[in-house]
Amino acid sequence: MQAKLLLSYNIRMKKYDVIVIGGGLAGIIASLELKKRGVNCALIEAKDRIGKKILASGNGKCNILNSNLSSDKYNSNFVDYVIDKYNYNYLHNYYSNMGIVLKEDQEGRVYPYSESATTILSVLLSQLEKYNVDIILNSKVLSISKKDCFVIKMENESILGDKIIMASGSNASFGFNSHSILGDFGHKVTKLKQTLVPLKTNAFIGANGVRAKTNLSLYIEGKNVFSENGELLFKDGSISGILAFKASSFIAREMVKNNCDKVNAEAVIDFMPEYSKEEVKEILDKSPLDNPLIGVLHKAIALNVEKKGDIVDSIKEYRCKIDGLTNLDSAQVTSGGLSTSQFDNKTFESKLQKGLYAIGEVLDVDGECGGYNLSFALMSALACVDGIYANKG
Repeated sequence: MQAKLLLSYNIRMKKYDVIVIGGGLAGIIASLELKKRGVNCALIEAKDRIGKKILASGNGKCNILNSNLSSDKYNSNFVDYVIDKYNYNYLHNYYSNMGIVLKEDQEGRVYPYSESATTILSVLLSQLEKYNVDIILNSKVLSISKKDCFVIKMENESILGDKIIMASGSNASFGFNSHSILGDFGHKVTKLKQTLVPLKTNAFIGANGVRAKTNLSLYIEGKNVFSENGELLFKDGSISGILAFKASSFIAREMVKNNCDKVNAEAVIDFMPEYSKEEVKEILDKSPLDNPLIGVLHKAIALNVEKKGDIVDSIKEYRCKIDGLTNLDSAQVTSGGLSTSQFDNKTFESKLQKGLYAIGEVLDVDGECGGYNLSFALMSALACVDGIYANKG
C-alpha cells in the first residue's frame, strides 16, 4: 500500500477526530467509512500489516457472509438491532458496491468469487488508499486516558483523539488481548475462551486425516445443545471440521457463562445419518463381505467402530468424551470479551464514557462457524460509524 503509512516522527501528539484501534475487518471498515464521510481519522495496528486475520479466515477462502444470517447464530441478543438494520442483502450489496464479486455455497456460506481471502483484503487496501486513510503500523496501544480528549499511549509516542473506536479483536490467532485497556473506564471483561476450534478427544485411533460426512450431536451436562449434519475431519487427539467448529462455540460459551475451563461434554456421531438403525442393520446383513463395515466406512473409522461393541449402535451413535478445546493458536475467534451490557447496541458507544466505542470481536459477541463473526464485524462497524456521523459536530 502506498503512503499514508505514518512514521513515528510524523504523528507525535497529532490529534484526530476519531482514532480506530485494530486493523482487522471491523477497524478497516470503520476507518474507511469515517474517511468517506469527511471525518479526520487514523487506524492503529500493533503488527506490521493490517488484515492478517482476514487472510486466515475460511482456510484462506474468506467466508465473509452467510445468507442464513439471524440472531440465533450468536451468543447474545445484543446483535438484534444491527441484524435488523444491516441485513444479509444490505451486507451483500455493500461488498458488491465495492467491486467484490461473491458466490454462495449450498449451506449459505458466501465467499469472494475467487475463493481467495486476498481478494477481500486487496479491495479493502485499495479503498483505504483511495480515501487517504492514515494507517499507523507496528504501534501497540499501551493505555487510553481521557483529559480534554482521549490520549492514546503507544510504545514510542502518543496521539490524541476526540473519539476512540476499539476494534482490537482478541488474542485468538494473530491477535492481542487488549481488553484490559478499557479497565480504567470501568469496563468489565467476561472470561475469554477460544472457539471455532477442534474438539479434544481420544475416541479415535489411527484415523488422522480421514474425513467423513456425519451428523454430530453435542451434549453438555447431558443436555443436547447442538445437532447438525456436515463434515468431520479426524485428527490424532481431536476432531475438526466445520461441525466440530460449530460445536466448539457451545462449549466455549458454557465455559464463559460459568467462568470455568472445563465442562462435562460428549459428542455423539452418526456415521450414516441418511439411514435408520434398521436400515443400517439390513445393509450390513446383506453384505457379501466378511467384514461388511469396510464396504460402508473408511477402514480407519471402521476399525474404531468395531472396538465399540455393537456395530449398528456404534455406527449410529458413536460416543466421544470431549476433553476440552484445542489451544488458542488454532482458534479463529474467542467467546467472551467486553461486557455488552455496558455498550449501546445501536451505536456501540460506551454507556460509561462518552466518545468511546467498541466493535467486532473485542465485545462479548461470538457467532457460529460460517461467516457470522465477519458479518458482525461489518455490521458493528457500520452501526458505529452511523452513530458517530449522526452526532458529528
